[in-house]
Amino acid sequence: MKLRTILSELPIGGYAVHDEAELGWDMVVSPVWGTGAGTQGVIRLGSVADLAQDGAPATDQGLMLVYEQRDSQGDAGERDAGGRVDPSSEEGVVRCWGRLCPSDFQDAFLGLVRRSGELAARRNQLFECFLDSYDMRQFARKAASVLGNPVIISNTEHKVLAHAGELPTTDDVRSVIKAGYITPEVEQHMREDGIISSVRAARHSIMSERSGEKDRCVTSIIYHHRLEMGRFDVFEATHRMTGLDLELVDFASDLAGIMIDRLGAAGGRLGRGSSILQDALEGTFVNEEALRAHLELLGLSPDDAFVLLRVLGPQDANEDYYARAGAIVQRTMPDVAWCVADGALVLLVSLGPSSEVGFDAYERCERRLGRDRALLQMLQNNDMRAYVCEPFADLVGIRQRLGECRELCEAVRPGEGSSRVVCLWRHRFEVVAHNSELAGAQDMLLDKRIVAMDAYDRAHGTAYLSTAVASVRFPGSPADAAEALSVHRNTYFYRVNKIRDLFHVDLKDGDDRLAVSFSAAIMEGLGGAR
Repeated sequence: MKLRTILSELPIGGYAVHDEAELGWDMVVSPVWGTGAGTQGVIRLGSVADLAQDGAPATDQGLMLVYEQRDSQGDAGERDAGGRVDPSSEEGVVRCWGRLCPSDFQDAFLGLVRRSGELAARRNQLFECFLDSYDMRQFARKAASVLGNPVIISNTEHKVLAHAGELPTTDDVRSVIKAGYITPEVEQHMREDGIISSVRAARHSIMSERSGEKDRCVTSIIYHHRLEMGRFDVFEATHRMTGLDLELVDFASDLAGIMIDRLGAAGGRLGRGSSILQDALEGTFVNEEALRAHLELLGLSPDDAFVLLRVLGPQDANEDYYARAGAIVQRTMPDVAWCVADGALVLLVSLGPSSEVGFDAYERCERRLGRDRALLQMLQNNDMRAYVCEPFADLVGIRQRLGECRELCEAVRPGEGSSRVVCLWRHRFEVVAHNSELAGAQDMLLDKRIVAMDAYDRAHGTAYLSTAVASVRFPGSPADAAEALSVHRNTYFYRVNKIRDLFHVDLKDGDDRLAVSFSAAIMEGLGGAR
């Protein structure tokens, strides 16, 4: 039983300890008055006279609880909200005071022997629940049964991993269960009430009563290897919770931390990837408003434009490989959420809000990614490529954007030395060509005059198609077109006339120029796809 629990279960008005860290010590309550000295981890009851006669226990001899019958500490100092007082007690001694006579207090103290046995039995039940549970939901259900009150377990991104028991019917609790997340409003209320900061500072569970709410709740931060993994909240719905219950909640919270770590459900803050992004890609969110609200918890503005990057590494790369890569990216790139999905590392990158009337997201994306040396270096050093979808603002359609990344990856096979960042808008026609080829519809996309021109060039070693493309790319500038083709202007004009005569394509006609541009791009894409 923790010293903190012992003191909370005793009928005292206040206490003083030598070191606040002692409150977290596991102690065995000595069942007989004045015995237990010389045994480390034992707390024995003594009087002021015992302390004067025997002195304070040595460092390795446990603690002595010295009780005095009085209403307050008197002139020794002012008590704080928890009944503690400065100056602190001497080393090895815990002082406490209250109204009970010493004999009645002795009975209350020795009654903790039975309570400590009850605590040990319930701790063992919780541990058995942990051993028998294969997921968080099962553990929450069994833990709620042992604790005797409903629980909600959430991760570092406020995602509700599990809940169990008859939860209160308040609006806050209903909104959390419906959304599947600790809503931003509830989180804000808890911060304003100082609940979260108090629990973090204390490093143990705290009973709280939200302002404006009648339900009391025990809030505990889940830790594992000193890392914050989430929250373990228990609502006082079935029976009144005591200090003994708080210690059980702390133990259950520790077990939950082990399970969250084992299941990889802690969230991006612990190198496990964003569970919010994971849910968005799996279509868990029912509306864009909920998704936007929870992306904002990650520091991503819901008014921004975004792109998805599907990052692929070597063929033998597995989930752990991509998780490590994601953790590296998160340390170097601001405004990014990541997860491992679809057999790759998926990044959601914010491009910020647009300040222009036109569509400048392509330019902003290429500037953002192109200037990120850490990302480019990681891609280069690890033989990885990032496939970038169309910029988007409709977050509900995020699954479609991941599909675009996948199609881009399948359509484009970059050669040696090509860019590590492959953007859809730079390879749009290759994707269209690839998809049409899969559907058997590529023939419908091609103007047969352009196909004939390409076939003629292949058979006779001419360059009519490249000349037609140059004419489209350098409109109204024959000199630039000829220079791009490395031919004389007269040669360029000769070819343009022959194109009209041989293939019935007039490069002065807008529709024919569009046919050249589109068909040539599709044919190039088909060639790249093969």
